Amino acid sequence: MDTEELRDYLKENSNIENLFTSKCLQYLTEKNNQRSLDKRWPQERIDREAANMYYKFLVNIHDKISSNFKGLAKHDPNKWRHFISVNETLDQLEESVVELDFE
Repeated sequence: MDTEELRDYLKENSNIENLFTSKCLQYLTEKNNQRSLDKRWPQERIDREAANMYYKFLVNIHDKISSNFKGLAKHDPNKWRHFISVNETLDQLEESVVELDFE
């Protein structure tokens, strides 16, 4: 499973992307509001930064799950789905994102 397939899987089977992006947007907006008016980012940049933060988070998740597989198993989506299900990875990720606090 590659990063894009993992993103699609998470989107279809969890609320992780929405939770993470919502927290990012809240954090980035608060940070942006602390800037002087002439230095503030437009909303498009905030949205882009939040998307980049989620992508980095996703790559990190992919790398950590991928480290549990050897050889061709790294590319088998069925093995990934089984691993995610057996280890309750979605529940753990959602809990982690809910507890996540940007500083």
